[in-house]
Amino acid sequence: MPSTKLLKERIESIQDTMKITNAMYLISSSKLRKARKNYQAVSPYFERMQMTMTRVLPHLPEEPVHPFFHTRNPESPRRAYLVLTADKGMAGAYNQNLLKFLKSHCGDDPKARFYVVGQTGYRALLHKDPRLVEDFLYSGQAPTLQRARDITADMIDAFKADEVDEVYLIYTKIQNALTAEPVMLQLLPLERSHFAPLPPALGDPHGEVELFPDAWSVFKQTAPIYMHGMIFGAMTESYCAEQSARMTAMDSATKSATDMIHALQLEYNRTRQGAITQEITEIIGGASAVQTSDY
Repeated sequence: MPSTKLLKERIESIQDTMKITNAMYLISSSKLRKARKNYQAVSPYFERMQMTMTRVLPHLPEEPVHPFFHTRNPESPRRAYLVLTADKGMAGAYNQNLLKFLKSHCGDDPKARFYVVGQTGYRALLHKDPRLVEDFLYSGQAPTLQRARDITADMIDAFKADEVDEVYLIYTKIQNALTAEPVMLQLLPLERSHFAPLPPALGDPHGEVELFPDAWSVFKQTAPIYMHGMIFGAMTESYCAEQSARMTAMDSATKSATDMIHALQLEYNRTRQGAITQEITEIIGGASAVQTSDY
């Protein structure tokens, strides 16, 4: 049985840890509110870009010559995976789920290339997987539209330079207030089937739309904006999911620390009561021995 001194030290140590986890919970809660506000501000822009692409594509030729539509090496494509992870840990299984999802889809494909955003995912693959593109360094914290533009430019350059045949985006999508799961979207090449027709209330995508100077010019300007809008939307949503996961993990850690302190406090009280009882027994025994010797 541990001594009361050791139990007291363990209780104090857990209390100090609980203060840290509780502070991190409050910080993540504050960041989550800001991240949700940013995400809600970004969502209409992203939806509008999808709507614009849906309106433009029907006016293009059936067999477009733009490189964004080119399907190369269909039997053995060189795939690039843009993975959005976090810069910090202590967020439960947030980063591990993304990396497991990545490995489950790419398997042992030697042609695959990993473009990882976020230091946690980058460090997890550095020196362990040769498919990681090591000179691709971007932070996952506080996503900005300019960072999304830079990442989009890197992906488009790699696609145009014939370094990769397909580009996929892997990020954490918020399913509801309590659930977030990794998902994968295809960025390049573009597929007409990925753009669902607009609801009738919003107009017929094949109807009269004024495109100036022509549909191809509008598409060439809109497609890169659409892609960096997708990446920026995914970055903001991933950042929300990260803060939510960290808040949940820190809340669970704080509750676990409270339970541990309660259990240790009970053990401390029992140990202390046992020591007091032992001392009283020894005092009574000593007093009885003294009285016996007097007689």
